[in-house]
Amino acid sequence: MNGEVVSYPGLPAASDSERLDTMHNVIARYFGNELGPAPLNGLRPSKIMELGCGTGAWSDIQMAVQAAKQFPDAQVVAVDQFPLPDRILPPNMNFQLADLKQKLEFEDDTFDIVHSRLVMMHVVDGRDALRRASKLVKPGGLLLIEDLDAISLAESGGPATRRSQYKLKEIQERRGVDVEFGRKIEAIIKSLGDFSDIQVKKVSMPFGANTSDETLNQLGLAMKKFITEFFGTFSSPLHDQGLTRELVHEFREEQEQSDNKSVMDMYFCWARRSPSIHQCH
Repeated sequence: MNGEVVSYPGLPAASDSERLDTMHNVIARYFGNELGPAPLNGLRPSKIMELGCGTGAWSDIQMAVQAAKQFPDAQVVAVDQFPLPDRILPPNMNFQLADLKQKLEFEDDTFDIVHSRLVMMHVVDGRDALRRASKLVKPGGLLLIEDLDAISLAESGGPATRRSQYKLKEIQERRGVDVEFGRKIEAIIKSLGDFSDIQVKKVSMPFGANTSDETLNQLGLAMKKFITEFFGTFSSPLHDQGLTRELVHEFREEQEQSDNKSVMDMYFCWARRSPSIHQCH
């Protein structure tokens, strides 16, 4: 992206950390200033795990901070392969460096809530990473996984959007990364075999802000801003693999068209880990 920042009405240019905070805030606003659609009110968790919260392009330290504030009696453990940005953390929150491609150094059945937002679609072998993360959830605890389906953008967008997103899918598949992870979360959790009451909410975010729901429009604008800026930066090492500067430029120009019909689907999935047999009475 070479330092260029795209501006959208109502969403001023911002640093990476500010853009992350903006995404967290507009998602929270869409869900009535809650952490998300999962039924967390009334819970009294003692330990919460936030997966992927550092300075990576899709991490969400704000989510971990809000969880720590909402549940002040809980210990919130945030992990990421990148160091945290310089900011004050709540006293009941701590951070550890960890690589989600590897087994995390925590005991199984430890956390009342394990949460990941906009992370697994960027992890090599994300399905295995989710399986390992699921083991951290206590019997009766909640697993919350929220992610995107980049191909929904290809299916709804114009020619340059389709070409760029399918080219990205092709490149990422060779690395073992699934850009459609969002739409597969429910099936993956079902395949684990030890979760019940699996719920999914799909939110289709309009990049053209063309709905009657203003909070959804703001969510779409924020995601468009994030995607186009991230895509410009992320694509730089991939120019020689077919995601050329010209294609990226055409994609970003196409997203600025007044009749933009592009939509990005985000899936919010939550499931309760079934009690183990030896705990049943």
